[in-house]
Amino acid sequence: MDSGSGYRLVRLANGAHSVHSLAHHETFHPVVGPAAEAGALYVRQLGLVERLRRHEGEFVIWDVGLGAAANPLIVLRAAREVRSTIRLLSFDHTLEPLKFALEHTQYLSYLAGFEPDLRKLLEEGRVSFNQGNLAVEWEAHLADFPALLTQPAALAFPKPHAILFDAFSPAKNPAMWTQPLFANLYRLLAPNRPCALPTYSRSTMLRVTLLLAGFHVGIGHATGQKEETTVAANTPALLSEPLGARWLERARRSTSAEPMWEPLYRQAPLSPKTWECLQSHPQFAMSERSHAEA
Repeated sequence: MDSGSGYRLVRLANGAHSVHSLAHHETFHPVVGPAAEAGALYVRQLGLVERLRRHEGEFVIWDVGLGAAANPLIVLRAAREVRSTIRLLSFDHTLEPLKFALEHTQYLSYLAGFEPDLRKLLEEGRVSFNQGNLAVEWEAHLADFPALLTQPAALAFPKPHAILFDAFSPAKNPAMWTQPLFANLYRLLAPNRPCALPTYSRSTMLRVTLLLAGFHVGIGHATGQKEETTVAANTPALLSEPLGARWLERARRSTSAEPMWEPLYRQAPLSPKTWECLQSHPQFAMSERSHAEA
């Protein structure tokens, strides 16, 4: 089902519907659908409901890759019974997928009940509303995200407690997966504010990229046909299964592990310099010490 907007509606194998980008030849949440993937990858993996219950004050979420808004809406729906305030910052270079989704709400059930708020978000760039016991402050930032992170204005954004990272794949959108992007993102975090970033990829290249950017990195929950995903954080306390020495050795042997330093997709083994940096990362230094002590 194509509205001529550059997007079409697709029915997945499990019967769920999602949005497909004709320009990128990629489907959002392509295997299990928007609600199931967002619930597994972001809500349950981050323990968001539990974190909100324990949290005092405003809880800040950065939504990188707004798309058709499945990720933030599933988060808000899951948290609706928690008496709290979420400040949500969504980033994307276009709002067209969300506009398209709002034309097909009968197929995209995760949008139900949010339509007026989403239309105001589209029109004004921000919206405030209550969802059950939850107070929501939502802003949409239309920009080139890699460039935005390098601008002084990015320093004024509220520091996140969680980041929903959902860009198109590195092969189709390499600018969103470079080491400089994640290094810039890491620098914007508050060191005294624990923050976790899950994403759907489990690639060695991505995990090396995150580590070199400064993050601690762990194995993420399965979703769809993926046995693993990836979760990164600015503190190891937010990782349930951090990468260890065994993974490090696999990365050393991989033919696709060197980070992309420029927005040009390619695959390459670790350079000697990158291997040296990985070995000295605190995550593996601690692992080596623990192993030696055992």
